[in-house]
Amino acid sequence: MAAAAVLLVLFLLQNRPGELRQRVVFLRHLASKELSVRRLAGSGTAMDRRYFVFLESARRRIPPGTRGVAIFLNPPTKPALYLASYALAPIPVVLAPRQVPPRWIAAVYGESPPAGWRVLATVPGGALLAPP
Repeated sequence: MAAAAVLLVLFLLQNRPGELRQRVVFLRHLASKELSVRRLAGSGTAMDRRYFVFLESARRRIPPGTRGVAIFLNPPTKPALYLASYALAPIPVVLAPRQVPPRWIAAVYGESPPAGWRVLATVPGGALLAPP
């Protein structure tokens, strides 16, 4: 209990009163929203909110039995991998592998699907694909 009180005091001291008020209003507004909406509004998706919309849409359309997802975007970055791993968990994710493993699918963001790949679903900003 004492640790919680210390953390609360430290939190209050680290924020200006106006900023704290904004945070409370923000949290109160989002508290009743769906988890994906709360995640979209958070700082974890600030790097590219459209990428998160792509990932969340892809997560909802991943076919049952899919063993993993290979993410293709330009440029491939570690923050993009981390966000994809978080959004698509518990399904494993890799960024731009040379070859997509068996029973995995590809998720292409911001690029045209490669020739010969079968489109499983289109999602905002990209598509889910089955390798040839």
